[in-house]
Amino acid sequence: MPHERLTAAQEILFGARDLDQAGMKEFTEWDLTVSTWKRNPNRFGCRGYEDLYPDHKRVMMEIMGTTKKDNPLRRGWIEKTRANHYRLTDIGRSEADRLGGMKGQGEKSHRSPQPIYDAVAPLYRHPVFRKYCSDPNEPRMWLGAASFLGLTSNDAQHVEDRRKATRTAIENALAWLNETGSDSFRRGVSGGEEAISKESLLKLREFLEAIEKRFSHQFEAIKRTRK
Repeated sequence: MPHERLTAAQEILFGARDLDQAGMKEFTEWDLTVSTWKRNPNRFGCRGYEDLYPDHKRVMMEIMGTTKKDNPLRRGWIEKTRANHYRLTDIGRSEADRLGGMKGQGEKSHRSPQPIYDAVAPLYRHPVFRKYCSDPNEPRMWLGAASFLGLTSNDAQHVEDRRKATRTAIENALAWLNETGSDSFRRGVSGGEEAISKESLLKLREFLEAIEKRFSHQFEAIKRTRK
């Protein structure tokens, strides 16, 4: 995918994917800076020395800028594992595949279902969703919705980011099925793991929308706490 078509956050996502594919399941912020710079020196190079040195501050500005909507951390594409260290998430792998499915020097590759499956499977298997499938009045309490979304706090930004990440996982899985003309998919091409059907994914999307509508007052109350 040409550089001019990618946002800064997407460039960083691909930089993280390059590290992940090289076997670095955890990497430092400096590893990520260099990897991203190699992809686009003009954008992430030190001014006047773009081809020689990366601009670490430029990359970290995109990651640490919490007010940015298109932030790789806020989108759930990468996550911080400890001080100065990050890893690519399943949603990040899924999104990188969706954005282009490119390998090496731009050779087109078939999109693997594995990262897409890994991103959506925890939602599909979640007990709160399973209860909803047999009883559409579930969850009756906010605690159930919070559990499904993976909320760890009532911070407004965190809540919004988790809603977006959940929707992204579902939509990417539906997009993969549409692209391949399939009615269901498994983690690997040769099988393995429980199959997830298109019907189940549509039910998941319905469930997310039901949660957002049912607990709209809670979402709005949390949103108002944003400073």
